[in-house]
Order: sequence, then structure tokens, then C-alpha cells
Amino acid sequence: MRRPTRTTPKGAQARARVIKEATRVFARDGYRAGSMSKIADAAGLTQQGLLHYFPNKSALLLAVVAERERATAAFLEDDSGSGSVLDGFVAALRHNIEEPNLVELMAVLSAESTSPDHPTHDWFVERYDGLVARLAEGVAQEQASGRWIGVEPPEQAARMIIAMADGLRLQRLLGHPELDHAEMLETFLDGLRSGVGEPPSS
Repeated sequence: MRRPTRTTPKGAQARARVIKEATRVFARDGYRAGSMSKIADAAGLTQQGLLHYFPNKSALLLAVVAERERATAAFLEDDSGSGSVLDGFVAALRHNIEEPNLVELMAVLSAESTSPDHPTHDWFVERYDGLVARLAEGVAQEQASGRWIGVEPPEQAARMIIAMADGLRLQRLLGHPELDHAEMLETFLDGLRSGVGEPPSS
């Protein structure tokens, strides 16, 4: 019976470095053009050394997006007492601005992943379905509290919120770095709130 592989502190550091450099390469070149050799060079490893941590490029990409989700979930957990679900979504957008490589990576991957054979196709489908459900729940909570005055059904409102966030993020990446898409989305949401009622707990 094969014993489970133990990860040493040095190995964990190398793995984290690979994920960081892969994020940068995939954000710049895309998944298909971003080669394992470029990532290995950037991480200070041989290609064989890289394969010790990740057996192929799709496994590495999935590790990159998993790390992105882990970091976002950790931030949301720390920020959970600051307001409603919708406020938490805006806060996460604002937090992610501090990681420009991740922002660019998600924009590139979301476009590439419309192809069913892309390694993150299913991941993005599940991510968007989950995000729509969570934001729709947030809208419904704010409707019940009297805070939300928009007339759209919660699911439709959730999809509109996501579309605005993604569209503003793309405009920022396309040569308008001065755009604060989190601030603009927050202003948009405030316009759909009555100002009466307390923010429901997320």
C-alpha cells in the first residue's frame, strides 16, 4: 500500500510559488498559450520539478482557481460581520482589486471557459450558479427587510448585479485602471435601496 506523500515546509513554499507564478503567466498569456516551461522558469524550477507538484497544466490551473476561491472565502469569513450578502460581495470586489493578476486571470479564464472542453468550464458554471443563488438570497433578504426597492425578481436582480460587476471589471482592464468598479457597483446598489431598514445579516 502506497503511503500518502507528506508536504515539507520547503515543498509547500515551492508549491505556493508555482501557483503565484502560474497566476501571473495565465493572466498574461491565457491558459492555452501559458506554457508549463514558462511557469517553471518563473518559479525557479525545472519542468520535471514542476511536474513533481502538478502532474499537468490543467491540474495546475485548477489549483490556481482553488487558491483564489480559498483566499476570497477567507476574506469573506473575516468580513462577515460588516453587513449584508450584497455588501459582502462589494467588499470582496474591493479586496480583489489588491490582487491585479487574479483580477486579470479571472477575466481571461471566464472568456476561455465558455468552451466546454476547457479545464475550468465546469468550475465557472458552478461558480456563477452559486453566486447567483447567494446574491438572489441577499436581494430577497433585503426585500423582506424593506431595504430593497428594486422590482426585479431576486434571481434576475442577482444576474444584473453580476453582469455589472463583470462589465465594469472588464472596462477597467481594457485601459481604464482609474475605474473603481467596486465603488461604482456600491453606488448602483445604493440606488436600489430605500435607506429605510437595517442591513440583514449575511
